[in-house]
Amino acid sequence: MTVRQIHMGADRIQVRDARSDDHAALQALRQEVTNALRRIYLPKEEVSGLRRVMPRFDTLVAIVDGELIGTLEYTLAHEAVYLQGLGVAEAWQGQGVARRLVDAAAALADRYPLPRLELCTIRETGNVQVFERLGFTVCDEAPSTQFVGAVGQPVSEVMMMKQL
Repeated sequence: MTVRQIHMGADRIQVRDARSDDHAALQALRQEVTNALRRIYLPKEEVSGLRRVMPRFDTLVAIVDGELIGTLEYTLAHEAVYLQGLGVAEAWQGQGVARRLVDAAAALADRYPLPRLELCTIRETGNVQVFERLGFTVCDEAPSTQFVGAVGQPVSEVMMMKQL
């Protein structure tokens, strides 16, 4: 694929709030993304059965020609929009989908107004570098208390933020 083709594909990406009729495609995409991540890290057995009280997250989706190709969950948290669950279909990775989703979340932050975006990622996924290219910086890093590597090794949780 050429740079021109990638740019043309990025121009076709539409981001909107998820709707009820996105459910099946959204579940399929989440399963694809989760399967890829589970080759790198897993929930620790002792915490996988525990239920945490989580805030309500809303979902953005990226669509091209009616096909759901990306997703991002967000919630408003104190002085930031907190992001989780960024996922892009493998065939669309590297084509600006993640950037479009993060830009849409930044527009939400601006509307409220909230001064930054925040997220947490697992270093071993390689996603720290992806988020740095999207303008995020590392705020903190610590051994994960919730996850282990696919063969039981420790992994690191990295807190990141993007000042708006």
